[in-house]
Amino acid sequence: MSNEKGNNDAVNISSFFNDYAEDFSSIYKEDITKRSSFNKKMDQLFRKDIEIRFDATIALTEKDSIKSVLDIGCGPGHFVVKFLEQGKEVTALDIAPSMLEITKKRVESMQINSKFETILADYAEYEFSNKFDAVCVMGFFDYVQEPVKILKKLLTETNKELYLYFPDNKGWLAWQRKIRYKLRNCPLYLYSKNYLDACLKEADCFHLAEIRDTDRGYYVIIRK
Repeated sequence: MSNEKGNNDAVNISSFFNDYAEDFSSIYKEDITKRSSFNKKMDQLFRKDIEIRFDATIALTEKDSIKSVLDIGCGPGHFVVKFLEQGKEVTALDIAPSMLEITKKRVESMQINSKFETILADYAEYEFSNKFDAVCVMGFFDYVQEPVKILKKLLTETNKELYLYFPDNKGWLAWQRKIRYKLRNCPLYLYSKNYLDACLKEADCFHLAEIRDTDRGYYVIIRK
């Protein structure tokens, strides 16, 4: 990806999620924006995989061996809150300022003493000086043009486990999502199982990966 293409994608993604932050947050919890009856029904029918990957990740980070967690594309902070409740040291990174603001407000309301840090940045361009026991990467690879490059970077910054989600490219839901995102000038990248396998193999982590087929994508656990 050229620097110009990468920069344009980052700007468009940041703009999209900056505008979408409150509505996106309400999919998880209606403490900011109420969901309409129609949207609630759509959530029940077509967003079950959000609940699946959320529950799976929180169960995995529960163990004592995971002390520090990096949440990439943390969004409105629902994973962050759970990690902090587990007593983890949490770093939350997002490219959209409004997402981080919602996350900060949620954490402030907890009045918790766990170590917490936020970073406003494009993960692809940000260099960490330390590693994390676990890295959570949900709703992020949807917007990554070069997944192998990101996978390799993630592997260098993770001590123990990676929790990743890749959206499927099949079905009418994927088709309508492509149109919806194109109309809002936001890049979107979807994955076939074969393409996902190829990416994991090229990044030299396929042999470390457990792949779970969810309702609309693939939940991947990489154990180092």
